[in-house]
Amino acid sequence: MNTNNKIIKLKDNNDYDISQLSNDIDKSNIQYIASHSIENISDNILIFPNSFDETKDINKKSTIFNLLDDKIRTNNIMGFISYNNTQIKISSRFAVNDNEDYFLHYMLMKVLSLNVVNLEHSKDYDDSFDFLIYMFISFFKRALRQGLFKQYKLIKHNDSNVKGTIDINRYIKNNIPFNGKISYNTREYSYDNNITQLIRHTIEYINTKNKYLLSYDSEIKNYVQQIFYSTPSYERNKRESIINKNLKKLSHPYYYEYEPLRKICIQILRHEKLKYGSNDNTVYGLLFDGAWLFEEYLNTFLAKENFIHAENRNSSKGINLLNNAWKVYPDFYKLSDKNNIVLDAKYKKLNYDNNESIDRNDKHQIVSYAYTLNAKKAGFIYPIEIDNYKNTHIGNLNSKYNNANCEIHKYALKIPNQNFSNIKKFAEVMKGIEEELIKDLNKF
Repeated sequence: MNTNNKIIKLKDNNDYDISQLSNDIDKSNIQYIASHSIENISDNILIFPNSFDETKDINKKSTIFNLLDDKIRTNNIMGFISYNNTQIKISSRFAVNDNEDYFLHYMLMKVLSLNVVNLEHSKDYDDSFDFLIYMFISFFKRALRQGLFKQYKLIKHNDSNVKGTIDINRYIKNNIPFNGKISYNTREYSYDNNITQLIRHTIEYINTKNKYLLSYDSEIKNYVQQIFYSTPSYERNKRESIINKNLKKLSHPYYYEYEPLRKICIQILRHEKLKYGSNDNTVYGLLFDGAWLFEEYLNTFLAKENFIHAENRNSSKGINLLNNAWKVYPDFYKLSDKNNIVLDAKYKKLNYDNNESIDRNDKHQIVSYAYTLNAKKAGFIYPIEIDNYKNTHIGNLNSKYNNANCEIHKYALKIPNQNFSNIKKFAEVMKGIEEELIKDLNKF
């Protein structure tokens, strides 16, 4: 293991001069990552969401960040990347320091429906491991809901009930002189296979870090018990062997949810190796699409207020126009007898006191949505950094236009200062901010 790793700490939607980050950074590693599209280095990278069809800003041709004239420019992508002895960590721009990226943790917990805000960490904990655990819990549940994975397995028998292929070598070794038994092999479906063994090893590894993680709700406890019951041949010292047997991509028409689970298991079991760099010319990592994540997070509380979350990428819940010949997909909209409202989610930086920070195409799009829905109110929802977290009031910030009796606003979701003792307290403050935003949206 190479302990001379170089950790580069960045935040999303920011510019960095490489020379100011560190004096001993291997620039060639940064150039390699920046010069390759995600598609070209994605074999050992887990991207959330795990389909390019679901993402908002990430596509196969995207790069993780841009590099120009020794300057790194990050975008909406967050997460961590390891290449050779260089590790790059991209936190949300709302993180106060490397161990308190509460807003990213909070969005993931809300979107993944994880109730793990009671977790306590030491001061030197590695939150990249937490992200892997969040993904494991989500993918684990989705996979087990499809059923416990079963696979053909070679079973070796030595008895008098021959029903498979006779194994001559084993027969000679075990049954001569003849003792009435025949050595033979069969191929049978088994729940005790390479995939379930990989999951078992991952569960055992996670439990050595924190047993609470996989016991906080009845569903995951039940699935863990299923894995334990179905893997009687588990042996801890065979972990590396099991990893090597699962390096090949899993393609199955029914158990398709097991492929992202396979990848996250390997990431977790190799976490220490990835953390310190492996010098094997392979890019490893876990990436989050910030734009998609922010939009899905907003949906966790806007849906409760009857906002419809149109999903353009999935052609779902759009608005029909021209006798169904055309559809439009606002991020969020709510229809009522008199007060229709349409909203566009923006994770990228918007300047609250400068309307020119809004992209021209975004302006045209929100106006067209307003006309289409005959909306009385329309606007952009975006996160903004606020130093004083007690200031939770959400107002119409410097962006009121008149358009066919429709007011267009910028609605700032004010992210509090993250110097909290734990994420539970941060979550309590965020709940109040969300409620204030909802009240403001409902004002007419």
